Amino acid sequence: MQGCPLGINIPGFIRNLREGDVGRAYEVIREQNLFPSICGRVCSAPCEVSCILTDEGSPIGIRALERYCSDNGRSRSSRKDKIYRKGKKIAVVGSGPSGMSAAAQLAQKGYQVTIFESLDAPGGVLRYGIPEFRIPKKILDFEINEIRNLGVDIQTNFFIGQNASLEDLFEQGFVAVLLATGAGTPKFVDLPGSNLGGVYYGEEFLMRVNLIKSTLFSRTTPNFVLGQRIAVIGSGNTALDCARAAKRFGRDVTLIFRRTEDDMRTRRDERDFAKEEGVEFEPLVKPIEILADQNNFVDGLKCVRMDFAESSKDQWELARVPDSEFVLEADTVIIAVGHIPNFLKSMDANNQLNLSSDGTIEVDPKTSQTSIPKVFASGNVVTNAGPIVEAIAGGKQVAERMDRYLKR
Repeated sequence: MQGCPLGINIPGFIRNLREGDVGRAYEVIREQNLFPSICGRVCSAPCEVSCILTDEGSPIGIRALERYCSDNGRSRSSRKDKIYRKGKKIAVVGSGPSGMSAAAQLAQKGYQVTIFESLDAPGGVLRYGIPEFRIPKKILDFEINEIRNLGVDIQTNFFIGQNASLEDLFEQGFVAVLLATGAGTPKFVDLPGSNLGGVYYGEEFLMRVNLIKSTLFSRTTPNFVLGQRIAVIGSGNTALDCARAAKRFGRDVTLIFRRTEDDMRTRRDERDFAKEEGVEFEPLVKPIEILADQNNFVDGLKCVRMDFAESSKDQWELARVPDSEFVLEADTVIIAVGHIPNFLKSMDANNQLNLSSDGTIEVDPKTSQTSIPKVFASGNVVTNAGPIVEAIAGGKQVAERMDRYLKR
């Protein structure tokens, strides 16, 4: 339990599951986590790292058990009609995991909560940044409807800074605003050839994939230009998701990254799934140039191999292997090497919002309040990058802090 950012009673829900009461196990999880179907599929599962059986190489599959409970226990748990709240009005900007988590907690405390989402459907990174084979849309929509039933109003196609400013929200009667806009902007790299046709950034690629309407005829056909030989650059979850999604289009996919496979920022089972699906792994490889054909489209990826060498500080560090340059055959390159907070200047016309050098919002560590009075922030727009479970936990925490602030 100490390893779970949400504080789920893990022994409790497993005990109910073992006794055959799946509905009760589901309710135990939802006492602390309103997104069990999501966490049961994409959580980084730090609880499994904390499991006492980890040292023996066989931790309990807590994430899989949570997924089972959410898929099979919710129909047996009690259903409630939508609740209409009459408390103070709070605006939440962004409908990703942190924003929805905070909105749900605030609604349960009696506040009238409205989520403002700039895109045409709620969910943020859960809908547009993670492929559907990991989070099916029907599962996500179920969780979002559960949040709506708590009394949360969700307005889509509403861009703060264009449809309304932060000042406008306060004039409309909102007593506090939470910024939970996430970090879905790709981190651009200084790689020669990155402006060629056939080059995508990971976040862009996944959004294109998620916007495809799956039908009998389009399920395996992309509606954008995609070559047959795809090189994905990166070692995190976004890179792995891009590789697995590209493989589902019937392409030849190679995942390249500078470090070893053990240093990848992904779960081992996710890597095993990718290999089973046919993704080729090229560790200890650094891209140095994307090559162009006569039409300025991708025509290969020039790389160099890396290895560990002893440095002058008597430490091992990665260095280029002499005379190891080679060209990886590719006609599409996907760059997935990190992301930064979504653009905030448009919603802060008066430049009152203090930002850190990396674009994250500066907040008071004790109150989560920004430099603008009554404006709070949480999630990846504050932390820059982190697991989804931590964003959900951050939403719970900021809701408690906003509640204390408004009750002073």
